[in-house]
This record gives sequence, structure tokens and C-alpha cells, in this order.
Amino acid sequence: MVQGKPTIVGALKCQRDTFLLSDFETTVVSCVEIKDNKKNKKKSGDTQPVATHILELEDTILFPEGGGQPSDTGYMLLNGDESQRINVLQVLREGLHAKHYVDQAVEPGTKLKQFVDKEKRLDYMQQHTGQHLLSAILDNFFENADTLSWSMGGIPTAKKPTLEPSDYLNYLELPRRLTKEEIEKVTAMFNEIVSLNVMPISVEERTADKKADETVDTKKVPDDYDFDAGILRTICIGDLDKNACCGTHMTSTSQIQGILILDNQTSVRGTNSRLYFMCGRRIGDYAKRLAEITAKTKVELSCSETVIVEKITTMKDQLQKGRKKEQYFIGELAKFESQRLYDRLLKGEKLYSIKDDYGSLELLLAIQKEFQALCETNQKDCKETLVLCGREKTLSMGSLLVISPEAEAIQTTVQGLQGILKTLKGGGGKNGGKWQGKIMNFTDQEFSTLEEHFA
Repeated sequence: MVQGKPTIVGALKCQRDTFLLSDFETTVVSCVEIKDNKKNKKKSGDTQPVATHILELEDTILFPEGGGQPSDTGYMLLNGDESQRINVLQVLREGLHAKHYVDQAVEPGTKLKQFVDKEKRLDYMQQHTGQHLLSAILDNFFENADTLSWSMGGIPTAKKPTLEPSDYLNYLELPRRLTKEEIEKVTAMFNEIVSLNVMPISVEERTADKKADETVDTKKVPDDYDFDAGILRTICIGDLDKNACCGTHMTSTSQIQGILILDNQTSVRGTNSRLYFMCGRRIGDYAKRLAEITAKTKVELSCSETVIVEKITTMKDQLQKGRKKEQYFIGELAKFESQRLYDRLLKGEKLYSIKDDYGSLELLLAIQKEFQALCETNQKDCKETLVLCGREKTLSMGSLLVISPEAEAIQTTVQGLQGILKTLKGGGGKNGGKWQGKIMNFTDQEFSTLEEHFA
């Protein structure tokens, strides 16, 4: 059922009045149930709302994803009643239509009041308008520095719901790497336009009969947006820049507040480079989080900020030296243990080695290598089954090697050990050679039983 006519994308209330973020009344035009919704299906114990229906409205202050700007989120109220809250989890553009993904059905014709996630929207606007200004400065005042593409950071995903400080950085892809001096100059020019030479930001709207404007590049406008029925929106930053864009923007460069551009850049696609930046409130939040990390690091390293890098470099060198010593002593222990095993071989005794505490896989492999080398040096053909087992006690995990030229012997040995080690899993040795496995939960009781098994 459809009731009323929706406003097209390009003329939405969120695009024409970007600071209207609450108490906007609208009417439901259509409501469609999401079928076979595996992606949004609620899992057992999950308290987060999931989208079950798609609404189209007469108009909306919730922006549909586009132009490099993520979708708004928010909620709507029935009759202004907080107990009748409808969560808006995402808004997507389909051609000229804004589709609202919500967590319940609403009858067409129903009046609703909309509320936008304010902090998120204002942050997105600062980043997006900041990107326009940054790209305009680079394009107008620097050689071969036009923006090829851009990406906004700071957007949590299902795979990464918690973000690192660096995840909040946006980037421009440029045809080349900027020098440190150029970055300093761009930053100074940007902040001057934000603070001293403030420029107004306006929007020009052109319908089908007025769209011919060669000064505006429309190449990046989506192919599925129908110009003949739609509206071309051009974002104007003073006399500095005109750029086609469907996003929500600030009304003055002063509202961007400032920019942080990092010196480090990433090379992509040949000579192209990614320039990382952030604008507005993100800069303060970024600085605060880095300050917290720095403060904790100072305590752990017992040093001041200025010597953190030096301290870490020293510790890294010490760790590398310690690792070399560890490898040396693993080699020496492997030689000693392989000689013990070789002596048992000559006596016709069981071949096994069980190591506790630091019985790493690296040690077991070193023992195997030294034992095989000892047999080859003495031209001794070992047909016995060799079992090497180690436990890293602090992790409650272990490793196991079963070595034999006979596949049947390997299989019989492994089956017997799996009766003792309940979490033992591995593979190999189907044609003889080596079976290698891991013990995910190596208990004290299992270790004692294993020792008794070979005693």
C-alpha cells in the first residue's frame, strides 16, 4: 500500500536544512517487509535492534548514504510518544528515493516525528565539508594535486565495532605524494579560511532545464541518479570552489573548526598517494585518546614522552638479543635431548620426550631435527615410533609430534594419546613420516597421565 508522494533525493529536508536535527514531522508513504533477511537476523541474546521493514516517507531529515558520506541513524516517534519509538538503522538511496531501514512496521499514512543522531551527523558534516575545502585548495593552488577519490573514516562496522584512533582518519587519494612543506602550507591555508578569511557555503540547485553548467564536474554523480527527473546540487565555497554533491554540509567554513593533516602518506596504484586528515571535533577527540595512550605508556616504561621511542628501541634491541640467546639454548637443549633419545634407541627403549612449562613446538621440531641428524651421521635406521610432546603451562596449551616410517604405527599411537589428551587435534603421517597436533587445553591431570603412560 502506498499513500502520498515522497520527496526525491536532491530536494530532501536533510539536504535543504542541514541543521534541522529533531522534531521534524513527516508521513509514511510506504512500508515493505524485509524478507529472507539473513544479514539483519537477530542472534540469540542480542539486544541491538535489527531492520525488519523499509519505509519511504514524504520527506526526511535523515540523510541517505551517498557522496562519500555515510547514512544517518536516528529514530522516529509515533504521536511524540517515547514508548512508541522506531529505530532508524540505515537510510539508503535507490535512484531518486530515500529508503529507511527500521525495526518495525508502520502503516502508510501514519505521521511520525524524526530525530537524527546529532553528534554523528555534525561530525560527518565537518569531515565532508572539510574534504571539499581541502580538495579545493589542493586543486587551485598546487600542481598535479587534484582529488581522485576520498574515503571518510570513523565508521564502525560489524567486523570492527570498536575503532582505533587511526581509524578516525579520512583520506584523499592524490596523483602524487605531497612534500612536508606542501602539507604545512595546505594546513596553514585551510586554517586561515576557517578562522580569518571565513567563506560562506551555499547550495545551488538546478533542475533538468537548468543543468548545463560546464564549470561543475558531474562525472562522479551516480549513474542510477536520473538527471531528467532529479536535481543537481552544487556545493559552493565562496568563490573558491563549486562541486556537485548530494551530501549535507556546513553553512560556513568557520564551522569546520580546523584540520589535522598527517605527514605520513601511503602509496597506492603506482604513483598515487593517500593523504590522511581529520577535521573539527575529531581532532580534539583524537588528541585526547593519544594522550591517554601516551600517559599509560609513560607509566609502563617509567619515562617521559620525549624518550618513549628511545626506550622502545632499546627494549626491542634487548628482545632481539634475548631471542637469539633463546634460540641458542633451544639448539643446545635439542642436542642434549636428541642424544638421550639416541641412547634409548640403541638400548631398544621407548622413544619419547615430554617437556613442561616451556615445551614449545619450536623446541620439539629442533629435537626432531637433531635426532634425525644424529641417526644419519651414525647411519642408524630408526624404525621405532618417536613421540615428542611439550606444554606451555602458562597458556594451558601444548604440541605433539608422532614420527614413524609406518603410517599404521602413527595412527595407533595417536589414537592411544587421544584417549588421554581430550583436546588433541592434528593431522599428517598418512603415508608415514610425521603427525603434528595441538592440545588446546592441556590440564595438569592429563600431563601426569601422559607421563605415567610412557613410564
